[in-house]
Amino acid sequence: MLAAAPFESPLFWAILIGWILSVTVHEFAHGLVAHFGGDYTIRERGGVPLNPLQYFDPLMSIILPAVFLLMGGVPLPGGVTYVRNDLLKNRAWESAVSMAGPVSNLLMCGLCLIPLHPAFGWLDPSVPVSEADNPKIFLAAMAMLQFVAVCLNSIPVPPLDGFNTLAPYLDPATRQRVRTPPVPLISLILLFVMLGQFNFVQWCYDLLAKVIEPLGFTSEHVSFLGEAFNHAVLGR
Repeated sequence: MLAAAPFESPLFWAILIGWILSVTVHEFAHGLVAHFGGDYTIRERGGVPLNPLQYFDPLMSIILPAVFLLMGGVPLPGGVTYVRNDLLKNRAWESAVSMAGPVSNLLMCGLCLIPLHPAFGWLDPSVPVSEADNPKIFLAAMAMLQFVAVCLNSIPVPPLDGFNTLAPYLDPATRQRVRTPPVPLISLILLFVMLGQFNFVQWCYDLLAKVIEPLGFTSEHVSFLGEAFNHAVLGR
């Protein structure tokens, strides 16, 4: 996702606010599953509110966005939910807590896509993105952004959810070693550099097309999603 963010665009700021709200839902999902999985302290610690400030984390919310901005990327903030894994019922629940975040992103992607489905006739994909209504661009860009979040968080690199899903099945020494700073920060920076070379967003777009075209989306509708994302988020 290395591209100059269009900071001068009100639409970009609307998407940034939408992203922060989606991060809140993502972290809320972690906390909610942890609560059902046995972490009875998470509600007492304020771990399941729909309050973005509750999930603030120096690494994910400030340091990494600043690093990506300096690298020429889009500084989208993240968050963290602190879970007492020792209180969870078993390793399967630990994995479920980690998977809850990406699953919530997938659900939000689906919710954004529903109004854009050809069956509703609301989106005319023949209209260029530059001439389309902002609500349509917003939903299309957010749908794409949520799907990118699903794919990114599924990568088994610390501290991403993909790694945390597998972590309960690693030996404790290895798990502790890879979770100890500065390993997570270095891992994420190297990952984003590699994904930038790999054109990760294009790969996500191609995968999304394969998923939603059988559900009735035309290739023109899928193209609109990609163009809206490039226009509103990447400034292309």
